[in-house]
Amino acid sequence: MEKDTENYNLLQQQLQILLIQKQQLKIQAEEINHALEELEKAKGDVYRIVGPILIQSDKDEVKKDLEDKKKLIESRMAILERQEDRISKNLEKMRRSMESGGKEK
Repeated sequence: MEKDTENYNLLQQQLQILLIQKQQLKIQAEEINHALEELEKAKGDVYRIVGPILIQSDKDEVKKDLEDKKKLIESRMAILERQEDRISKNLEKMRRSMESGGKEK
């Protein structure tokens, strides 16, 4: 029973970590969406941050880079959501098993 409780707690911690990662990715996606919106409004020169400096860049190239980053974030989010679903189901199964005295598998 103690081992089950440890495993349950570990799964809860994993779920919390996933939720934090998901929240960070959502923030990044929002920032990219905002950058894309501003890029559409931009007239004239466009700059990007590279390390500690700003470099003049081609607007279409910056847009493509942002869209690529957005796609990568969306892929990562989908992976995290599948992991979250799997862990949540395992937690629910373990909780029911522990409540029934370990009889359910």
